[in-house]
Amino acid sequence: MRVWGHWEGAGRPARFGRSTGGLVGRAEELGTLRRMLAQGRLVTVVGGAGIGKSLLAEHAAATVGSSMPDGVVRVRWWDGAPPRRRSVARAVADALDGETGEAAEAGEAGEAGETGAVEGVAALVARLRSRRMLVVLDDFDPVREECVRLVRALLDEAPDVRVLSAGRHPLGLGEEAVLRLGPLGGAAPSGVSDAATDPDASPGAGPAAGPAATLFLERMRAARRGAGHDGPSRGRPAPPPGDHVDEVRLADDICRRLEGMPLAIELAAAQAAQYSLPQLARMLEPAQGWLGVADAPLRRHRSLRAAVGAGYALCGAAERTVWARLSVFAGSFDEDAASYVCSGGGLDAQDVPASLARLVLASVLEPVRDPGGVLAPRYRMPAAVRGFGAERLQSAGETAAAVSRHLYWYGHVASTAHHLWSTGLHERAASLVRDEETDLRAALTRAPSGADPASATLAVAVDLWFWWAVCGHAEEGRALLSRLLPLARTDTRVCGQALWLAGWLAVCTDSPEAAELLGQAWRVAMLAGDDATVGRVSHVLGALALEDGRTERAIAHLREAADTIPVHADHGPPAAVSWALLAVAQARVRPADAWRSVRRASAGPQPRHDLWTRSMTQYAQAFVDHLRGRRSRAWRRAHKALAGALGVAGAATAPGPPVGGGAIAGAGVARAAGASTGLGDGTGTGTGTGTGTGTGTGDGSGNDVGEVRAVATMAGPPGAALIHQLIADIESGQPPA
Repeated sequence: MRVWGHWEGAGRPARFGRSTGGLVGRAEELGTLRRMLAQGRLVTVVGGAGIGKSLLAEHAAATVGSSMPDGVVRVRWWDGAPPRRRSVARAVADALDGETGEAAEAGEAGEAGETGAVEGVAALVARLRSRRMLVVLDDFDPVREECVRLVRALLDEAPDVRVLSAGRHPLGLGEEAVLRLGPLGGAAPSGVSDAATDPDASPGAGPAAGPAATLFLERMRAARRGAGHDGPSRGRPAPPPGDHVDEVRLADDICRRLEGMPLAIELAAAQAAQYSLPQLARMLEPAQGWLGVADAPLRRHRSLRAAVGAGYALCGAAERTVWARLSVFAGSFDEDAASYVCSGGGLDAQDVPASLARLVLASVLEPVRDPGGVLAPRYRMPAAVRGFGAERLQSAGETAAAVSRHLYWYGHVASTAHHLWSTGLHERAASLVRDEETDLRAALTRAPSGADPASATLAVAVDLWFWWAVCGHAEEGRALLSRLLPLARTDTRVCGQALWLAGWLAVCTDSPEAAELLGQAWRVAMLAGDDATVGRVSHVLGALALEDGRTERAIAHLREAADTIPVHADHGPPAAVSWALLAVAQARVRPADAWRSVRRASAGPQPRHDLWTRSMTQYAQAFVDHLRGRRSRAWRRAHKALAGALGVAGAATAPGPPVGGGAIAGAGVARAAGASTGLGDGTGTGTGTGTGTGTGTGDGSGNDVGEVRAVATMAGPPGAALIHQLIADIESGQPPA
């Protein structure tokens, strides 16, 4: 097979050029590309910076070109430097003639201008009309329009010529088949041996490294050998299996941080000759643009920043501005969010969607949802691209403004989720937070620039009270509030709400600071005239007293809470929950009062549309009915409470991998209606309904504390296991335990 090559502005890769290494983890893509070349005459490999387009195209050309009688001609146009003024047709002709350097430059003078380019295309087509060969156009992005003209002419007038192109943007021709190249995969499934992918691994050494980790380990060992301090060699025993497993895990962690980008993985592997893997992982956490090597023959491969910046240089002014401002997003986002955050400073909101589309075509943004699908499209920015955009945003002096707009937008998202939850649309509220979880967390964890931004951030955390308390994220919410509260103003209503929420979550997580937080919340709420927060502080104090066996004090606190919390108060449990818990506290010592409290709990508006409140109210009704001997009614209400508890737990449970990138751990979901909501020593799996304990100690008044401890803090409905226990007691005729 004959191969002609021409590299515009650069020599042929020698030392670090990624074409010198094997193709790792791309067997499926290589097979797909070969089939596409066999079935069509024009195939384009598309992908972002450093994704491995050129290497895949080179390997495909080597395998497919053997069936071409006239061989393969390959032209790499661009190296990130300003390209020389030469047409694409002339570069292909030079590659065919084997011309390089000064001999090739001799024809540049007559090639300038559109007329010369057109004549060059006609001359090249005439030469290739009767040939059967493969033309590879690599890195054609700066001269895409010329490539389109040349390829169209070849397809029309050279019937036996096939074209394989590689770039960040498709050519856009009708006959074009596009292979969009994604990142390398992660770790191999557990239980798969590593012997097949790692020649240095001993049998039974542990789980196999995935394609990304395999590439990293191969390049790391080569770099260490080149530096003269390689690990185990053939003459030395292999390390213990545990060390190898740790190495694979660390490599996989590094590759996850690099999001499977082959160039970034190879650049990081080169650094492993100087740093240990744990050190390298820590260094990659804040930024990745510093990764680089000095001896890369391709200029844009000398650093990750240069590789990404080469694409930035090809973007228009609007796309560059949008790129920089999008860097404040930590996860996926939709067009509305991007339009709000990116608009301003001469860029209108209605111009942002067009810039998003162009950035997707340029492989800068990755579509998370199909833009032509039923759901609204969402996009994400790879970590390396985001880091470069953040540098551009900082140099433009727009970071503070973009961060402020980002916080305002996700404050609106949190407020929307809060109102959905308050109106009984629990599943939609939890789904919205799951979709935006990554950016909500970013908005909450960024360091505020002053007291007012800290108060705005605090308001976002308060709007998400149900996410922390009911959906299994109490510990995370408590930690966020503990960090934000010292930074915000202490004379505002939202500060009192945040202090109460922090105290409530501290109770849910058994933190010793609960009493102090609740005391501060009461004082701030009294000064601000916030009756709802004053009542909710009393609710938590009553729940704590009930848990400690102080029934009379609990009844007094819960009565105050039920009477103080306004009917339509938001940002917390409604008054109906306090009435229901009051009924549970009164059930053994004041049965008549307990029944009246149950009726008050079910008479409000919340139990009618709020599944969360209705489940608690129905549990209290079943509890009181059972103590009064009304077994049939208690049995029916207990089953309704069980359905409500399962419904709330289901709303809090992610149906699959969330779009925003955040995941709910199984234990966290289990606490959604269980332990983290104050349901005793609850545990759970699957739907995460939780369990409660049914043992306790007396309080001197004939009251068993155990059966109420599991619903003491009442952050959510009672766990399913607790309701099952009540149902079993009803069916057996035993008193609640």
